[in-house]
Amino acid sequence: MTAPFVVPVSRRFCASLCLREGSLTPLDLALWLGAVADALPLVDEPDEDGSTMRDVWAVDDAAAIWMSGRTLLEATGLRSHTQLRRPFERLAQSRVSLGLADDHTHVLWQGWEGFAIDRQYPREVGVVSGLCLAYALIHERWPVLVDVSALARFRCRYSGILYLRALAWLAGAGTSKRWERSPPGPRVTITVPVQDLHRALGHGNLKLVGEWNTQAFGAGGKGGPVHEDLARAGIRLKTEWVMAAAGYGTRQAPVALRITVARIERAARVPSRPRPKRRPQASSSSSMSPA
Repeated sequence: MTAPFVVPVSRRFCASLCLREGSLTPLDLALWLGAVADALPLVDEPDEDGSTMRDVWAVDDAAAIWMSGRTLLEATGLRSHTQLRRPFERLAQSRVSLGLADDHTHVLWQGWEGFAIDRQYPREVGVVSGLCLAYALIHERWPVLVDVSALARFRCRYSGILYLRALAWLAGAGTSKRWERSPPGPRVTITVPVQDLHRALGHGNLKLVGEWNTQAFGAGGKGGPVHEDLARAGIRLKTEWVMAAAGYGTRQAPVALRITVARIERAARVPSRPRPKRRPQASSSSSMSPA
């Protein structure tokens, strides 16, 4: 049995990524994580002038890094380089922010510096959002392990970012002071007011309770495609609408969503890749050099 493709990612990135425009799918997100997998453990030491790669990336929000076609296929489970084209196109057409309160948006995938990766060009330089990559680097303490293989197989487009959120919540990151939450650990419960759902779940285009039930949580929020997807990644999800009286009479309306995420017992735990001791020497066009 092939081992799953697992990468360590900053919990801050998992807690803040939000889709603002486009139709980013879990497969697309898995492709992006596969594209930056070799850069995520980068030890970003200052150069002689005191600047780091993160400083450079922040100037124009672009990071040119070497990518391996073999790694991209392994991360996504796709069988040919041709199948990578459409996910890359969706990545290029989607805009994300690092928090819904941030008005600045970023394009995760900005294209190839030269040829697109294929059998003839198995290792090429691609350009990704520098700020998003800087957020995802595991320079901070307590990164989370993302099962990219499971992410690529998710069926619901809303599962990808919620999976990252669940990992961040379990690690104690990404919750507002207004939300009731239990301490971080193997099981965490948070209660999100309805008006904060878009921020908590990372999608600004679903605002109504009925929309979330129909497209993500199932009838009454009791179990739907998102729950099934996260279970494939070793996360048990439970969602329950908190109801309150709406005016006079017995009619009630949802005022919050109580979310419980827990690690499924005996879920596979795969060690992260070894972290480089020093930052690789950057080429004139890339922050990573080819092997």
